[in-house]
Amino acid sequence: MKIENVITMVLVENMDRAIRFYCDILGFTLQSEAEDWAMFGENVGLYVSPEPLPPDNINFNAVMLTLLVEDVERSFHELTEKGVAFLVPPTDVGGAITATFRDSEGNLVQLMHPAQ
Repeated sequence: MKIENVITMVLVENMDRAIRFYCDILGFTLQSEAEDWAMFGENVGLYVSPEPLPPDNINFNAVMLTLLVEDVERSFHELTEKGVAFLVPPTDVGGAITATFRDSEGNLVQLMHPAQ
């Protein structure tokens, strides 16, 4: 088997709210959408969950979307100014700097760049 590409699908409850978050807050580029899904140029898609998402869904889907950025500290400040509340501020985790927040639907999203 040869894997040609990877696309991450994120479960959401409210497609309009999630699209606004991923476009307006994270700066993703919407490529296509339908009633129950959307696809971004960053190889991330949104899919309306067939069942309501639990309030704390960390164990529900066991996936964290990790976004590789040039500078976690700068991205942290940009997103904080846009109203994003971080669960974990920029932290050196040994080999990388990370910061973690939840998207508009409660999914975990992590910023990461290699430690200098």
